Amino acid sequence: MDVPGKGRENSVMNIHHHDCARSTNRASPAQRDSAARLAGAATLLALIGVLSGCSLSDQTRYEIDHSNLTLAAGDLERDGIGFLTPAAATGREADKQALAHVFADELRAARPSVKVAPLPVILSAVNAADLDQEYKLMYRDYLETGILEGSILQRVGEVGGVRYLAQLSLADFQQQSRSRFSFLGLRLVDTKSSSLRVFIQVWDSRTGGVAWEGSAELNYAYETAAEKPSPFVQAATFAAQRLYRELENSQGL
Repeated sequence: MDVPGKGRENSVMNIHHHDCARSTNRASPAQRDSAARLAGAATLLALIGVLSGCSLSDQTRYEIDHSNLTLAAGDLERDGIGFLTPAAATGREADKQALAHVFADELRAARPSVKVAPLPVILSAVNAADLDQEYKLMYRDYLETGILEGSILQRVGEVGGVRYLAQLSLADFQQQSRSRFSFLGLRLVDTKSSSLRVFIQVWDSRTGGVAWEGSAELNYAYETAAEKPSPFVQAATFAAQRLYRELENSQGL
């Protein structure tokens, strides 16, 4: 077992404002008030323009564990891998498809030479082969026992055209957001944070055994003045990239 890795990334942007030159001519109170409002509006617009699209500070902490049981170098290139329906903690069921999508995309990006069958491809093949009831039974048994029934797993691999099948499990995902800086009642900078725990097993459909497994625990926080992609997608992408790096290091790819 490798020692878990940790990472941290910080980026800070400081914005300095310059005082406007004062007019040497006298002005009435109304004129001064109007000028002050115009200056404030100009400052606000300039600040928004500078902050827009900027992430002011990012902090990422993660821990990765993995174990290579039987997966050898070249196995995935030769035999391919497909994705099964992920398991998810109560309340996170809606994130299952997004999780499978991210992990399939990141694997294809990391290893273009590996044949990857995403979840929709596997489900379509299962349905076309009239294996939907067997697949449902295998999935329910997995949720109760953590075991993928061997004979059904083999059939799913055969109709999906791959030997290896990835079973993801979303243990937890949390996100928070709070305002850090506002001006004239407008929120300019938000602090957003998210945490993710995910587990992946790569099953050999021919032997019915687990060939490789890994887990990732991630805490991600950032300050931003702009809209970013979904915090869940960001966290899942980061976790997938780190897990696939360990998969490669353990000679699995």
